[in-house]
Amino acid sequence: MRILVRPPEIPDDPQAPAPERAPSLGLGVRVWLLRHAEVHDDWQDTAYGNLDVPLSPEGERETHELAAAFARVPFARVASSPLARALLLGKSLSQTTSAPLVVDPRLREVSRGDWQGLSRAEFRDRWEGERDAFAADPWNWKGHGGESDAEIFARAFAVLVETARATADADLRTIALTTHYNVIRTLVTRAVGLRTRESFTFRNDTARASLLVDEPGGWVLTRANVAGPDA
Repeated sequence: MRILVRPPEIPDDPQAPAPERAPSLGLGVRVWLLRHAEVHDDWQDTAYGNLDVPLSPEGERETHELAAAFARVPFARVASSPLARALLLGKSLSQTTSAPLVVDPRLREVSRGDWQGLSRAEFRDRWEGERDAFAADPWNWKGHGGESDAEIFARAFAVLVETARATADADLRTIALTTHYNVIRTLVTRAVGLRTRESFTFRNDTARASLLVDEPGGWVLTRANVAGPDA
């Protein structure tokens, strides 16, 4: 399993105000966030961002296993990133659950800008050079010329809201987003109000899923980094 390229270690100020949380939709919707499986070995040491890189043979197997694990979940709708590594999961999940599939480019992985395609070592060196700028405003930082966490969240949360509202008149209020690590991380971060250090240590490994529930008092993370709904 590849090791995520993370930003420089930043201090966590327990006295700082908690970040603003995403508003409840008041729909009682359950949102499964499913991450694509392992990518091909040729890309394991690369910061590929939103490049359309292929799955490994193991990743293809993991994809079908994850979809099979969720086969009994009554999804009202599946929304998927168009990138092949996530789209195979979206299609597999749609087929196994008979839920309609919507492909939405707003669920793609982060754009790394000028840093996209760099080796992990060079990527890390550039992170270190941006340490102070990043630490000053992690949510809005985009020193690589790509996207900030704020921008990833804005586009992905819009998909979540639209997908959830499309089920408002249905008996089933469970939806799935098949997507990528940074999309899942920013959605969870803003939904439950994670601080910066918590955000960047949040785990959702490849071929794993997390569950957000829209409770009356706000979003609740009830499952994280699991291999199936009963895991």
